[in-house]
Parts: sequence; C-alpha cells; structure tokens
Amino acid sequence: MQIFLCSSKMEGKGSEIREMIEELLLADHLDILRSVDSLSQKLQKPWEIKPIVIILVYKKDELLDLISIREQLHQMRLILVLPDAEKETISLAHRLRPNYLTYFYSDPQELRIVLQRMLRT
Repeated sequence: MQIFLCSSKMEGKGSEIREMIEELLLADHLDILRSVDSLSQKLQKPWEIKPIVIILVYKKDELLDLISIREQLHQMRLILVLPDAEKETISLAHRLRPNYLTYFYSDPQELRIVLQRMLRT
C-alpha cells in the first residue's frame, strides 16, 4: 500500500503524522510531497491499488490549489487535515470529497485508527 503525505511544512504536525505513518508501514511505501504540483504528477500514474493521500492544509489558498486537481483526488482515498473548522474551510474541503476530514488540533489517535482501517482494506 502506497501513502502520499503532502505538506508544505514537515515540522510540527507534519513530522508527527509522518512518524505515525512510518510506525504503521515500511518507509519505502511513503512518499513525502511538498507541493500540489508534485502530488498531481504522482497521481497521474496508473495505480493498481489506490494510494492513500494525506494532505495537510495550512491555509485556505492551499485548498484552492487542491481544487484544481480534484478530479485526480476523487479517485484516491483522501484524508485532509485542516487548520480550522470555519464554514468556508469546510465547504472548500468537501469539494475534494475526502474519505476523512480532521483538524490540526484534533486527537492524532483518531487519524491513526482511520489510517489503520484504510490500510486493511
């Protein structure tokens, strides 16, 4: 199972999530991507098994960039980590049709449980 972790920053929450993923699977199954463009390029490949895509969104502008590749994202198992629960942020996020939506301030154990379930299916 391949996991793409897309985050413009890899310190703090990004580092915490990366470490959690590495505990759950081999490091060679994790690709760390720093931009929407690099994620888009990865998603263009044909995949026998849909990868899990985890995107850490730090600003609403990043959500707008992701909307430009939403068709590619609709084919993937998508987890979004959002900076806040404002109505506009959530509305934009739902346009991407995530399988799971969480926030930077949420309990990381919830994300771990969801990720474990996705890895089993």
